[in-house]
Amino acid sequence: MVEAPLTARLQRWWPAAAGAGALLFVAVMLITGSRPESRQLVKFEANGIMRLAPERITRAEIRFGDRTLALSRTGEKTWSRDGRIALDAGLAARLSMAIQFMNTSEPVRELSAEELQGTELHEYGLDQPRLSVSLFEGSTQVLTARFGVHNPGGLLQYMTVDGRQEVFLMSRFVGEQWEHVAQELASK
Repeated sequence: MVEAPLTARLQRWWPAAAGAGALLFVAVMLITGSRPESRQLVKFEANGIMRLAPERITRAEIRFGDRTLALSRTGEKTWSRDGRIALDAGLAARLSMAIQFMNTSEPVRELSAEELQGTELHEYGLDQPRLSVSLFEGSTQVLTARFGVHNPGGLLQYMTVDGRQEVFLMSRFVGEQWEHVAQELASK
């Protein structure tokens, strides 16, 4: 009797081995209650200025120039202006993304009160901010952020948060997202 070549034996046994591996995977999931985690993947944690989950924000007020724009959440992905004018889907998505950035975008740098001694807020454009944003959960104000000028390199933007003494350097896309929302609302 001549023994079958190695490849022929593998072709016979590999489906059974794959099936056994799949059963083992399902058994591990049933016992632990979840899929096995890969230790090389980093779990995401939101480290933004706002700790509250974005979907809990029910109202936003944007002060842009001499205008105050009031926005209210009317559904999971829908918003209205002044409590009566529904925002189109694109603008509502941009507003939701701006709120999400406040939760997920971590400051690039925090300038402490000690670092700020001897400097004036006008150096950062924060004495008269470009825009201010207040976020609410129900009637409770969660956060008010004030956006100043961009840093000399142009990639970051200065920002303060009411109740905190630091000046934050944020990626400029955070403030720009709010500016786009404000400009689009002001043009309507």
